[in-house]
Amino acid sequence: MKIIKITALWCPSCLIMNGMIDDIISKYNFEMISYDFDLDKDEVEKYNVGNILPVLIKVDDNLSEIARLTGEHKEKEVEEFLKE
Repeated sequence: MKIIKITALWCPSCLIMNGMIDDIISKYNFEMISYDFDLDKDEVEKYNVGNILPVLIKVDDNLSEIARLTGEHKEKEVEEFLKE
């Protein structure tokens, strides 16, 4: 399973959560693909991302979406989402 992380430099929730998300992804050795909302518009548009960030998307090997978590969450919630 891979995790797509979509954040933006202007997003306060992204700034708060970035380190925590990266730590959890490293802890469980998930493969992460990271996109910037503004710089990677073509890739971000493929996943129909709105203006609420950050967005974590679990995808299969074909990059098809399995599940998504949007917005600011506590560490425990993010960890549970990623481990499901």
